[in-house]
Amino acid sequence: MKKIIKTIIAISLFILTGCQKDSYELYSKTFVGPFDTVTQYLSYAQSQDEFDEQCELIDEQLNYYDKLFDKYSSYDNVNNVKTINDNAGKEAVTVDQALLDLISLSIERNQTISNKVNIAMGSVIEIWHDYREEAESNDGVGEVPTDEELSEAAKHSDINSIIIDEENSTIYIDDADLSIDVGATAKGYAIELIKQALIEAGVDNFLLSGGGNVASYGTRKITREGDFYLDECAEKFCVGIESPQDGNYADSEENEAVLVVQGESIVTSGDYQRYYEDINGVRYHHLIDPDTLYPAVYFRSVSIVCTDSGLADFLSSAVFLMEYEDGLELIESLDDVEAIWLLEDGKIKMSSGLHDNENVYIINKDRIE
Repeated sequence: MKKIIKTIIAISLFILTGCQKDSYELYSKTFVGPFDTVTQYLSYAQSQDEFDEQCELIDEQLNYYDKLFDKYSSYDNVNNVKTINDNAGKEAVTVDQALLDLISLSIERNQTISNKVNIAMGSVIEIWHDYREEAESNDGVGEVPTDEELSEAAKHSDINSIIIDEENSTIYIDDADLSIDVGATAKGYAIELIKQALIEAGVDNFLLSGGGNVASYGTRKITREGDFYLDECAEKFCVGIESPQDGNYADSEENEAVLVVQGESIVTSGDYQRYYEDINGVRYHHLIDPDTLYPAVYFRSVSIVCTDSGLADFLSSAVFLMEYEDGLELIESLDDVEAIWLLEDGKIKMSSGLHDNENVYIINKDRIE
């Protein structure tokens, strides 16, 4: 299932004053479509042509990875996730290296970091997807799956049923009723691959934001003037964590926090973008706990900060599906990884490496816990 949780790049990025160095200008472009979301790219370049070349690379790779990781549609000359699922219990499918690596890495992280993210849960996720789609055609109000149908689907979610043959570049599912879903890992992984491609192409500064997955590299080529939440935002990129703006977060601020980034990625998972409600007003979002088979109810959002966007995507889903104490323990056990939790009651918690008014600025200080 594809997440479209939105992390907002601080609007002040677009307001530029000060002296230019080597005729650099800030350029931006928006890509609509791939991964069912809006992707925004910002970079300082010396000409429109230079920037356009960067955008061509991004556009080509976004569309390629979107097709490769898709479980809903088939494409000519592309063996993707849907191809693998369609051949479950039948035969192995030869796939491109990027898809083989994504599935292999997702399995490895499930087994070594957290089993809360299980790409073999596609059959369960598909049920929730269908109910949500039906609700969307009825003003966002719908029915809830029964325990029986969820439990039956969960019988076909053993991640060990996904068999990878590295030598022959094939993937085989030995359970005909099992379905792979890489929605919790694919977008961040794709953003990380595109980030590395831009760096290899010689781009030394940019922000790439795709539906809650933000990757950064380098610093500003033009120093900004003015008053900012953090002084570092004059020379470094800053990213905002969006407010749910409902419930205990229904105030005038668009962002709950602003973080300084210089090579880090920030990925947010939350309950306030892709969801539906039942007739009693109970919300059912798209992040499904493999233990309960229902949407998790611990937080409004979790944001992960680390250098690898793919890892951040995995962790944002995993930690969102954990109680706070368990998630904090996991984050603190990992090197160079931080997290911010937006709690249901409006409070904000942070891991030990984040400090208000230093590398992060919390807009409403009363929310800090």
